[in-house]
Amino acid sequence: VLEPLALLALLVAFVVAYDWTVVAPGRRRWPGRLVPVILASLALPLVLPTAWIYGRAVASAFAVMLAVKSYELHRERVPDPGMLERLPLFCFWLLIPPRSKRPANGETAAVHRAEGRRRMLRAALKLPPAAVLVLVHLRWPALHDSPWVEAFWALWMTYFGTTAFVDLVSGLAMQTGVHVAEAFHAPPLARSPRDFWGQRWNLIVNDLAYRLVFLPLGGIRRPLRSTLAVFVISGVVHEYFIVACLGRPSSYTGWMMLFFLLHGAAVMLQLWWDRGRGRNRRMTRPVAVTLHMLWLSATAPLFFFPMGEVFRDAWPNG
Repeated sequence: VLEPLALLALLVAFVVAYDWTVVAPGRRRWPGRLVPVILASLALPLVLPTAWIYGRAVASAFAVMLAVKSYELHRERVPDPGMLERLPLFCFWLLIPPRSKRPANGETAAVHRAEGRRRMLRAALKLPPAAVLVLVHLRWPALHDSPWVEAFWALWMTYFGTTAFVDLVSGLAMQTGVHVAEAFHAPPLARSPRDFWGQRWNLIVNDLAYRLVFLPLGGIRRPLRSTLAVFVISGVVHEYFIVACLGRPSSYTGWMMLFFLLHGAAVMLQLWWDRGRGRNRRMTRPVAVTLHMLWLSATAPLFFFPMGEVFRDAWPNG
């Protein structure tokens, strides 16, 4: 047990030290400098046993974030450069996924801590519905025989489980006084694919993709090209996540990419519609939310079949 954890800690320490001394702003921006730290970051889950499914999953997500943060550092696009002034703040910024910001004074820090406590309470309130979904899974396992029912169940399980975990972690991090940006904004209330991906789901990745991919490729001047690139990269990252968790290619290789390409196409179609004939046409909120939930449920098997292969043996089955 200790050996893989020690290797994991050494790799993380290498990434932190390398970023602090080699990739830090002010250094010569030679792209080759990034290669060692990105490779070290992406290797994090590989040092853990394949039986440690949840450990590998967390390490894989952490690995992607470290690689992206290293690139952000190299390109000097850190939102709050003050987070790089001292090593403790630098580690906080590098190791905590959401966008973070130093408190201006003690009063602001107290406000951040109070907000963090509210997030932890919010996390606790999401645990009962998550527990109900687990009980449904254990009581009626035959429900999972239908890919559509299973995907719909997994959508809600992912929402409650993921957002509760992020609320808890960010709430704890904010007890330092540093503000951590919100990662989700009521995803079930999304009215369209564009609303879901742009305003509600995983705002951590949304912010990074917007600054590091969308804007450099033209932003609103070249919205279709920029949007397509964001979704292609998202597909690649999720394919990496599956392989890193399993330690081998998935039986559903390519499904994640197809999921994100379909959603990217839906967002681009909506962009075209909103800028043309649909400019002054809007559906009522209940209708729009229902239609989007149907769309999400229809495409969800492409996402959750690969995820199911990862977590199948680690999930309680009664």
